[in-house]
Amino acid sequence: MAVTTSTGLPAAFLEPFAEQITERLATLLPEGPTDVSALTPKVAAVSPLVQAAQQRAATQAGLGQLQFDSTTGEVAGVGTGTGVASFEPFVQEAQRLAAPDQYQAFMSPFQTEVLDATQALLNEQRAAGRAGQAADAITAGAFGGGREGVRRAEYERQRDIYDAGILANLRQQGLQRAQTLQQQALANQIGLGQAGQTLGAGATQQLGAAGTGAQAYSQSVLDAIRQGNVLAEQFPIQQIQSLVQPFGTLLSGAQAIQTPTTPIVEGPGLTAAKAFGSTFGAIAGGPQQSNLTAGFQPRQQQSTGNFGIASLYGGI
Repeated sequence: MAVTTSTGLPAAFLEPFAEQITERLATLLPEGPTDVSALTPKVAAVSPLVQAAQQRAATQAGLGQLQFDSTTGEVAGVGTGTGVASFEPFVQEAQRLAAPDQYQAFMSPFQTEVLDATQALLNEQRAAGRAGQAADAITAGAFGGGREGVRRAEYERQRDIYDAGILANLRQQGLQRAQTLQQQALANQIGLGQAGQTLGAGATQQLGAAGTGAQAYSQSVLDAIRQGNVLAEQFPIQQIQSLVQPFGTLLSGAQAIQTPTTPIVEGPGLTAAKAFGSTFGAIAGGPQQSNLTAGFQPRQQQSTGNFGIASLYGGI
C-alpha cells in the first residue's frame, strides 16, 4: 500500500518561477560587508560666502584670521587679533573728547585776534574819555582839583565794568561755540562707530544670506544624489515585487496550495488502473470506458483539496 500526502508547499507549476526569483534575489545579496555610504545622508560643506561673512564678523569683533576645516568648511580655529572691536576706536576717541578741558581744542583760532582787537578799541575809547574829562576840568577851572580826581576815578571804574562786560561776552560766545563743537565731535565719534557697525553688519548679513542660499542648493544636490542612489538600490527589489505580486495572488488561492489532508491508502494496482483509465478512457469511449474503470473505486477517500486524487479521478 502506498501513502501519498500533500506537502503544504506551492503547486508544482509555480516552481520554475520561484526558482528564477530566488536566483535573482541571490544576485542582489552582497558578498561582503554592505557599503551604505552612498545611501547615508550628507551635509553640504560651508559655502565660501558664509566663511567670508564669518571672517568679517570675527574681524569686527577684534579677532584674527579664521581657520576652516578643509572638508566641512567649519571654523576650526581663530587666530590672534588686535582684541579691539571695530567700534572701540571711536568710543575711545569719544571718551577723550568728553574731558572737561577738551573744549580748548575747538576754540576758534581767531578768538584771540578778536579779543585783542576789541581790547585795543576799548583802550582807545578809554583814552579818548580821559582826554575829554581833562578838557572839561580845564574849562570848569577844576583841573587838578579833588573834584577832577573823583570824576576821573568814577570814569575809570565805569570803563572797567564796560570793557570787562564786552570782553567777557566775547569770551563766553567763544566758549559756548567751542563746547558745542566739542559735543558735536563727541556725537560724531559715537555715530561713526555705530554707522561702521551697522554697515559692517549689513555687508556681513548679505554675504551670509548669499552663502546660505548657495549652501542650500549644494545640500539639495546632495539630497537628490542620495535619493537617486536609494532608488537605484531599491529598484531591483521593486521589480521582483512587481513580478511576484501576480503569483502571490495565485499562492493565496486554494488552487495553488496543497493543503494537508488525511492520508489516502490504496493499492498500487488500483492506482495504475485508475491512471490507465483516465488516460485512455476518452479514446475508448462509450461502454469501453465504463468497462475499463468498472469496479475500480477507492477504498477510502477523504481528500478535500481540489488538487487531490479525487479531483483527478472525478470522471471515473
